[in-house]
Parts: sequence; structure tokens; C-alpha cells
Amino acid sequence: MANPVAIAEQVAYLLKQGGWVMLAIFLLGQAGWFLVVERWWTYRNQTQGVLNLLDADQVVGRDPEELAKLETRLLSDARVRGMFAEILRGLIQTRHDGEAAMVRKTREIIQRGGHNVHRHLGTIAAVASAAPMLGLAGTVGGVMVTFEVITLYGIGNPAMMAGGIAEALMVTEAALVVALPLMILHDRLHSRAEQIEAECVAGASRLIRAFSPGASGSGAPSLSIALEGGMGNHGNAVKI
Repeated sequence: MANPVAIAEQVAYLLKQGGWVMLAIFLLGQAGWFLVVERWWTYRNQTQGVLNLLDADQVVGRDPEELAKLETRLLSDARVRGMFAEILRGLIQTRHDGEAAMVRKTREIIQRGGHNVHRHLGTIAAVASAAPMLGLAGTVGGVMVTFEVITLYGIGNPAMMAGGIAEALMVTEAALVVALPLMILHDRLHSRAEQIEAECVAGASRLIRAFSPGASGSGAPSLSIALEGGMGNHGNAVKI
């Protein structure tokens, strides 16, 4: 098992050797990983497999008594969480006001929830992009130190030039170590956010069709919710 004291000493050594650029990269990496963990925890608390909870044959075409039982089952289901749980509660509150009211309520919830789902993803991408730029700045700084040594003492003593070269290489490596995982994780988190939105829209579609008077499977009218504002696909209309 790694010794925490030795790890702390190594980190302090790297920060000292890399200067302010290494410190900036270190803090940037800590911020990026904090946001990644925060997003992972947020997505973990979203409903998983919405469509599995709402089988089309079991939802559309039910009579009022069965729909009441469906409401009770979904509200008491521990798997119904996050944005879809809010959509479910909103639809139950407005189901007696008609299809237009349910669509309007769903649009409001999806716009607000979409903003929350995509929050911090742009920051994670910015951190992943900024780290290599800082690494380049550190590389240039290390090369400048090396040329200063060459100007003062010539090239006869390679050991004196090693400090600047080591600084350039360490900062570059640290920047890549910070940037690459964050880029990969940002892509995965963005895909998960899009999946959450798509599942919530599809689930809302089935519930609205079930709650609308006279709804019947494939014969139900097509519903359109414009995902504007805080959604990932701004301004696009998603058919549900």
C-alpha cells in the first residue's frame, strides 16, 4: 500500500519543480474531477430504464381504475427518481386538465430538468481543453530557462540545462494526465445526459397518451415537446 506521506512529498516536489504552471494544472485537475464525481452522483440518482417501467402494452389503453393503480405503483417505486419522478408528479396533477395542459407541464419540467442534467458539462470540457494549454505554457517556460542557462554558461555542462528540460517535460506530462481522462469522462457523461433526456421524453409520451381521453396505442395523436432553453439539443422538437 502506498505511503500517504511519500505521495504528499512527491506531489510537493512536482509542484516545486513545475512552478506556478504545475500548481495551476493541479488545481484545475482537482476541480475537474470534483465536477465529474458530482455529475456521476447526479446521474446515479436519475431513473434508470424508464421504458422498462412503462411497457407500452401495459400503459396505453388502461381504464381509469387501472391507471390509478399505475400511478400508485410508479409513485411508490424506488426506481422512479430525478427528472422523470418530477414529470410523473406533474402529469398526475394536470391529467384532468387535458392533453394540452399535460404537454405544457411536461415541457416546463423537461426544460428546467434538462438544464440541471447538462450543468457543469461545459465546465468539464473547458477544464480538459485548458490543461494542455497550460502544459504548453509550462513547456515554453522550461525551454526559456534552458536557453538562459545556455546563454550564461554555454552548452558544456548538460547537468545545468537539465532543470529547465525537466520542468518542460514534467509540466507537459501533468497536463496530458489531467486532460485525457477528463475528455473521455466528459464524453461519457454527455452521452448519459442525452440518454436521460430521451428516456424522460419517451416516458412522458406514454403517460400522456395513457392519461389522455380516448388514447389507444398507435392510434394516439403524435405529441410534440419543443426542447428549448436548457436542453442539450437546443431548439429541436422531439416527437413523443
